[in-house]
Amino acid sequence: MRSAASVLTLIVTISVLFIGCGGNPPKQSRTDFLLGTTITVTTYGRVSSDVLDCVFARVGEIERKMSTSEKDYSDTELLRVNAAAGTGAVSVSSDTFAVVKEALVFSESSGGAFDVTVHPLVRLWAIGTEAAAIPDPEQLSAALTLVDYRAVQMDQADLSILLPQPGMGVDVGGIAKGYAADEAARILREAGINSALLDFGGNILTVGHKPDGSLWRIGIQVPDASRGEFLGIATVADQSVVTSGTYERFFEQDGVRYHHILDTRTGSPVQNGLASVTVIATDSIEADALSTAVFALGLEEGYLFAEALPDVEAIIVTEDNGVYITSGVDEIFKLTNEDYELRRFSQPY
Repeated sequence: MRSAASVLTLIVTISVLFIGCGGNPPKQSRTDFLLGTTITVTTYGRVSSDVLDCVFARVGEIERKMSTSEKDYSDTELLRVNAAAGTGAVSVSSDTFAVVKEALVFSESSGGAFDVTVHPLVRLWAIGTEAAAIPDPEQLSAALTLVDYRAVQMDQADLSILLPQPGMGVDVGGIAKGYAADEAARILREAGINSALLDFGGNILTVGHKPDGSLWRIGIQVPDASRGEFLGIATVADQSVVTSGTYERFFEQDGVRYHHILDTRTGSPVQNGLASVTVIATDSIEADALSTAVFALGLEEGYLFAEALPDVEAIIVTEDNGVYITSGVDEIFKLTNEDYELRRFSQPY
């Protein structure tokens, strides 16, 4: 889960531009701090406040099951799984089992670029907390030996998870917000809500169209924590827009910035020339995991990975202000910032 220290940067990661909403049906909006970030749910149409109660209760339930923050919780299902590493399996709820199982799918498909067992590295770097620091090389090497999604054992019969080596740990911080957003949207749809916007700390999920029937306009932030400018605009409906970038959570030491997206091959923050990756997909859980995976894979490999996925589009921004887009993005994204350049690969993919 992302820490409170990242909230300010997450809030501005992706903003929504409300245009042409005259004569809207009744609007309700509620904000709370959950999953380590600020969550805002806005609905249009007549709806009982009980529905929003249910939405936020559901998100809170997911957090209480899946958080791996020992600062915030003394006992969650995943804390128990991690504590039992090397000693035995732990039975969990169907929610937690499903999210870890889905995380393993993305771990496999990305070749470990996204790895649900990254927790030993996350714990060691502690980025986003006051304890963030460059790890001791020996500790880093030891933590790397514990990162291997292929070692996780799942038993559907009793919904149990087994981590075979002491010190291993699963971390669903790169996918749980997406799952929670999807669950929140499910509750809204089942309540008859046909138009809603969910902002889970910058992870955007749209339900239906805007109240006037037009597409939602999502502003993609320039990947710089100090600026609130837009890179461009994506127009979507019933889709999720999620960005991962070097500006989300980081610390600086001796003039060097160390961000939170960790390379599971080296154990250190990814250094591949990328500044941010935005993924647009139907399900927020998919967009959440894939934004991290594509970023970690790097420009060409990440592009190929995203391009091969059905109903998934990606906007990849490089540190030298290049913007690379998958083939379907032309229809839904417009680059509006003159400081950035839309580029194509020199060879066909």
